[in-house]
Amino acid sequence: MSLRRRLLWSLGLAFGLLWLSVGLLMYLHLNEQVAKTLDQRLASSANMVAGLISRQPEMLVTTNTNPLILEPDSQGVACQIRATSGEVLLQTTGARGASLSDSRPGFSSRQIDGEAWRLYTLEQDGVFITTADRMSERTRLENGIILVMVVPFTLALLGGLAVLWWGIQSGLRPLQRLHDELRQRDPLNLEPVCITEAPSELTPVVTTLNGLFARVERTVAREQRFANDAAHEFRTPLTGIKTHLQVARQVTDVKQQRALANAEKGVVRLQQVTEQLLMLARLEQGGVWQEEKRSCISDILQTVLADFHDRSRLRVENQAAEEYVRVPLTLAVVALRNLVENALKYSAGQCAIVVEKAGGAGTEEAPEVSFLVRDSGGSEPAASHGLGLSIVEAVTSRYGGSLRSAHNETGGMDWTLRLPLDG
Repeated sequence: MSLRRRLLWSLGLAFGLLWLSVGLLMYLHLNEQVAKTLDQRLASSANMVAGLISRQPEMLVTTNTNPLILEPDSQGVACQIRATSGEVLLQTTGARGASLSDSRPGFSSRQIDGEAWRLYTLEQDGVFITTADRMSERTRLENGIILVMVVPFTLALLGGLAVLWWGIQSGLRPLQRLHDELRQRDPLNLEPVCITEAPSELTPVVTTLNGLFARVERTVAREQRFANDAAHEFRTPLTGIKTHLQVARQVTDVKQQRALANAEKGVVRLQQVTEQLLMLARLEQGGVWQEEKRSCISDILQTVLADFHDRSRLRVENQAAEEYVRVPLTLAVVALRNLVENALKYSAGQCAIVVEKAGGAGTEEAPEVSFLVRDSGGSEPAASHGLGLSIVEAVTSRYGGSLRSAHNETGGMDWTLRLPLDG
């Protein structure tokens, strides 16, 4: 069921039940008030007759064996005046008047000629004055009052439901515009969504959606860069291997051995590229490393430096030797080693590795360890670091770190790898 239909059903049902409950309470209250008003009219009529008798007591003196009052215009009322002895002094004509005898003081109900009547009897100065209303007349009056109430009430209910439908339609129109824009959008279009006059409740949805588009765009860009880097990394050693093997076939002795040795280096390089691709694929797929989820900075530096036989071009400053980062040792070593390899590859002079603690207590930043890898300048642009940079970005993305680059005063690049501290 759509959101629009669900809102219409739920709010319409609640609205209708509320109005019907109010209408029922109004009907019961009105019915009670009408009955009270008509009873008060009966009592007033009896009191009026009593007042007339008290002013003209000769009205009760008659020798007529069939005492009568002029029959009223309405057939739904009756009246009787009788003495305490039971003698009827005055009454309306017909069975209606005769049937009012023996009624007790106060209000009561009685069946007369198969019809229900409402009676009121007043005792005053030794006489009983009884007035009566036919209940069918009361029912017609109540139905008329109810009809007058129900018609505008029903119109108001229908109007309210119409206004509710219009309000839901208008309120969900921005959501419909968002649906239309996303449905008509090209799959390659990752531009932010812009909904004019969007309500505040829809703003978090649009913001989250635009954030998703931005992450997808970065992922697509990273995948494209990865594809380009992988093609370049594979093409270089394969071309070198092919060239050296061709040379080896054409020469002998020392030159042949040198060509084969160079071809072997190309195979080693190709093996390294393959291993990096496998590690990057494992990172992208959320692979699990069985080792401890934290590593000591001293162990990271020691393992990285062990891979470089010539350390004369490396200068290390470790100001956080005893700290731990929330990254497995293997991944932390791979990330830092790739940065150092690239710095040495694209630097003509010495490279520096500076480790220091950043953020923490008293600052708004979370505690981190900063690995600064600085080279002294090279001819390659920063974006040409290939698969190594892709692996570093994958590690930082997975473990909440960051990687930033900036040009330094020597013409080289400063690569700052930040990893979260553990504890």
